[in-house]
Amino acid sequence: MILPQEYIIQKFYQHAGYPKFKKISNTYEAGCPICREGSSWGKKRRSYYLVEKNAICCHNCGWYSKPLKWIQEVSGLSIDEIFNESKNFDILPLDVLQEENKQQKPKEVDRLPKDSINLFDSLQIDYYKEERVIQEALKVVRDRKLDTAINKPPTLWVSLSDKIHKNRLIIPFYNQSNEIVFYQTRTILKNDLKLYPKYLSKVNSEKALYGLNNITHDVDTIFITEGPIDAFFIKNGTAVCGIQDNSANMFTKFQEEQLSAFKLFNRIWVLDSQWQDIASRKKTKKLIELGETVFIWPEKMGKNFKDINEYCIIKNLNSIDTRFIQEHSHSGIKAELLMVEINRYLR
Repeated sequence: MILPQEYIIQKFYQHAGYPKFKKISNTYEAGCPICREGSSWGKKRRSYYLVEKNAICCHNCGWYSKPLKWIQEVSGLSIDEIFNESKNFDILPLDVLQEENKQQKPKEVDRLPKDSINLFDSLQIDYYKEERVIQEALKVVRDRKLDTAINKPPTLWVSLSDKIHKNRLIIPFYNQSNEIVFYQTRTILKNDLKLYPKYLSKVNSEKALYGLNNITHDVDTIFITEGPIDAFFIKNGTAVCGIQDNSANMFTKFQEEQLSAFKLFNRIWVLDSQWQDIASRKKTKKLIELGETVFIWPEKMGKNFKDINEYCIIKNLNSIDTRFIQEHSHSGIKAELLMVEINRYLR
């Protein structure tokens, strides 16, 4: 099976740094997400998607492969997962990508998708209350307790017209100055859940950390989840929008810059239950190898709940006690031994 060119371009835009289209050579260039290009990150583009050759390469680290292998490397997806996703991917039209890059000067990307509606604004909701998508979005928000969670964002949004993020729940990422610097969107409609990726990120923008506007000094720890919804339920919770179990780069450069303001805080990673999720076990192993502290789900809790959001929904909680997380978080040999026990049980 051949991957659609549009799908490859979308993945290049999703994972590479500050991508750009060069119409004359029909080439896409960007910062290499594999080697991060050292001190030249953000200044030069040394990674290329060569459309005519159907190859992706980097002039800094020497990477050269077909797009499939590159997508495997940067996304952590298996070959089957990539092909299944590409069949029904929420493809960004080529002309949209090319139009965005026609200007010589970098184009400032809108802080939110087109015509976004604030789900926390009663006046806007009253005006759009007959729209099915708005009704479904509000149901998702209520059912998943996103409107009462301790670490929810000041706003949640939906767009009815955006080309890429139409009919999706828009989760804004605020910085310490309460400015939206990034967003991630999630499918709302049941039919879309079958056809499109559950999560999409802001196009042509480096990933940021969720929840920095809510971090306080009442707790001396930052709790890092993969996705923002789990972080909704943890005081001082933040999220990275996914990590790869085969990479030492857990943060983008922008995220590292954001974290630099919290050097005095401890940090704990809170992933999905290691008792239920293979990917979580692999990522936990990688984080332990990197010297990080990880929340290891206690056996009874881990066998019954797949993630923090599910736990809080079923237990009817707006937050999970940070002291409980700290009590069950470990690093080094202790963490390795606990994971040995989990792996032994699951064999």
